[in-house]
Amino acid sequence: MKTAIIILSHGSRLPEAQATLQRITALVSSGVDEKFIVEGAALQFNQPDLPAAIARATDQGAQQVVVVPMFLYLGLHMQRDIPDILAEQKSRYPGVKISMAEHIGADPRLLDIILDRVREASKGEL
Repeated sequence: MKTAIIILSHGSRLPEAQATLQRITALVSSGVDEKFIVEGAALQFNQPDLPAAIARATDQGAQQVVVVPMFLYLGLHMQRDIPDILAEQKSRYPGVKISMAEHIGADPRLLDIILDRVREASKGEL
């Protein structure tokens, strides 16, 4: 079964945000084998948006789509907006299993990243 991983960002009017999403998507793509399709998507402001990314994945033969929201908080986008979009897409692609992974949240693995950033900002003085 071909599975698509869609990395979902919030989106931004700034081009740097889209460039970061592309880097994250490439990172994920390099970490999985060829049975996975990896796409990036934005909830707003940028293309492809989530419906377009799902369409691209199904056009490439995805039978399962897992949306990975790059969100820290369980806010309205996570609770309402994304599930509404996915419900619409499930009806559009009834033969495709579409699901959403948990948001990033307060994952303990963030500790290493945060401490690395503190060390970088303090020029290694810590």
